Amino acid sequence: MKRPLLFLTLSVCLFLAACSTPTPSASTQIVNIYFTSATDPWLNNAHDCAPAGTAVNLTDPDSAEVVLRVGEPLNLSRPSFQLSTEEILVVTNLNAGVDTLTVDQVRSLFLGQVTNWNELGGNDVPVQVWTYSPDEDIEQIFSREIMQGQPVTSLARLAVSVEAMTNSVETVAGSVGVVTRRWKSGNTPEVLSVAAAPVLAITKSQPEGAVKELLSCLQEGK
Repeated sequence: MKRPLLFLTLSVCLFLAACSTPTPSASTQIVNIYFTSATDPWLNNAHDCAPAGTAVNLTDPDSAEVVLRVGEPLNLSRPSFQLSTEEILVVTNLNAGVDTLTVDQVRSLFLGQVTNWNELGGNDVPVQVWTYSPDEDIEQIFSREIMQGQPVTSLARLAVSVEAMTNSVETVAGSVGVVTRRWKSGNTPEVLSVAAAPVLAITKSQPEGAVKELLSCLQEGK
């Protein structure tokens, strides 16, 4: 009578072991990748594109074999590969009451020269500018294309990521900020298209093996 019970116990143990989360084996190859906040939507693609026996590990840009970012950095000397194109947008809170803005108007907003939306034909709502750290890829594109190197107003609030920027502009009255189209909230008006920038994978050296396979898959949009 004890044998069926023993068989059942062993079966349950085997079932639980099969259902447990697997851990990488010693033979698993690790590809270290860094994503800027603007390229976070590519994270799932990278996991899906990892070749069999390979795992994607998120790390800092100095340790990464592959860095994903939007736009080309200054003095780029490493191999780079375009995966796609990302549109950079200036967006506002709904209650700003404007539909479109010119480059000069956007520059005036971010310089702090316009403090109320009614100065641009919008609602009587104070302007709240949002910006990024200067080392963010999306901020570098905006600075080059719109600000022409001029500093953003010191009254601007700092967004720590593109996702945070999207949430802040959507919820804080009078806000204006810069996001990628992938991160734009459906309810947030886009008032200016800044640029169509390449999504780049930058590698430490010419890619080989698992890194080459992963990048090839990402380029194919899989």
